[in-house]
Amino acid sequence: YCATSAMKNQLDGSVDICNDDDGVTIDDVSKMVSLGNAEVLEVKYENGKVAKLKVKSNNYEIELQPDGSFTVNGEATDPVDPTPEVPEPVSFANDSWETIANAVKEGNTSAYNVGDTKEVTLTGEYAGTYTVRIANISTPTECSGSDFSQTACGFVIEFVDIITNHNMNSSNINDGGYPASEMYNFVNNDIYNLLPDSLKSIIVDTKVVSSRGTVDSSNFTTTDRLYLLSTEEILGSNLSCDASNDSTRQLDYYEDNGVTSSNYSGAIKNYNGSASYWWTRSAPTRLSTSFYSVSTYGCSDYSYYGADNSYGVAPAFRIG
Repeated sequence: YCATSAMKNQLDGSVDICNDDDGVTIDDVSKMVSLGNAEVLEVKYENGKVAKLKVKSNNYEIELQPDGSFTVNGEATDPVDPTPEVPEPVSFANDSWETIANAVKEGNTSAYNVGDTKEVTLTGEYAGTYTVRIANISTPTECSGSDFSQTACGFVIEFVDIITNHNMNSSNINDGGYPASEMYNFVNNDIYNLLPDSLKSIIVDTKVVSSRGTVDSSNFTTTDRLYLLSTEEILGSNLSCDASNDSTRQLDYYEDNGVTSSNYSGAIKNYNGSASYWWTRSAPTRLSTSFYSVSTYGCSDYSYYGADNSYGVAPAFRIG
């Protein structure tokens, strides 16, 4: 089977080794397709591509046809499928990103559980190995609302701890909310570009609803690859000054761990091994100078968290 698959590559032209000027011999073909003890009986090529190939090995004569099918001792078999199968999901920690994305698309995620972790390697300025976890798997009916943020719907992954520190803005303003902030560009450009290609290729666009500050009159909706969490997605406590509360929901991970505005230790994130403040994307309606942040204890407030403070960045994303 492996030999016939290799020969199939030459039949359909994906490996173009035979043309009138190459002087490729039957023996050369045998070596190129690694047929081992197989004897090449016949090779024909047209217009620079192999049109026919017949080999004999262990008393079997295998003949490849131009349509990708082949015969064994004169009997037809099914065409060779050149597309490798994606492995079945086994564990979030060890499966490839391709396997995980395929499982999500097919709804075959029983091998994965909320809270499962996996290591991901970033390059560039923040090069290193970081841990991400499954923060959400469920998609309740509220997620189908036309104005509902998709940031806590479906298969959501978040960074367990902080990648680096960064200010929301260089001055204490929240005009335009999270989408107008310097942090927004930092997350969706600087951080995103450091992710491995295998991960970037399976991250899906997400509808993100972000709350407004006192200067603005309505919330903001964007479509992003990476995003910061909101207070509701973490604490699920409907904080009075987060105007986006009704447009999102608490992530499965934080709900499963009983995280609330009065029981918040499960929201702690570390930076370089120590608990540290980290930003949400939520601007408070009472102020024009700050965004909500999660403290070293896990609670969230906005009173002292001016937008020019440099706090932790721990984004989330969805795959599929």
